[in-house]
Amino acid sequence: MVEQGQIIKIDGIKYPALVVSKNLFNESGRVIVCPVVPETYGATLAYPIGPDRYVLCDNLRQLDLNARFYSITDRVSLAGIINITDRVQSLFDYL
Repeated sequence: MVEQGQIIKIDGIKYPALVVSKNLFNESGRVIVCPVVPETYGATLAYPIGPDRYVLCDNLRQLDLNARFYSITDRVSLAGIINITDRVQSLFDYL
């Protein structure tokens, strides 16, 4: 099982992805992720996690890891996860 904050590389997908869903949700084998890309591509909710590495917080995807091969490549700090999930949450806030 993957955990919130881990960066995973998924076969067949160009960019790695950051797992943003909670661990309880991830137990199902499904995860919610955001891509980790080398530039922001003009995304308003991009969050830097290192040199030439940005999480596109406004590009959420749900993936079924039971049907894909993946590997865990890295992890984002707790402070980074808090900032990223705040940006994701802002997509759903009222007004």
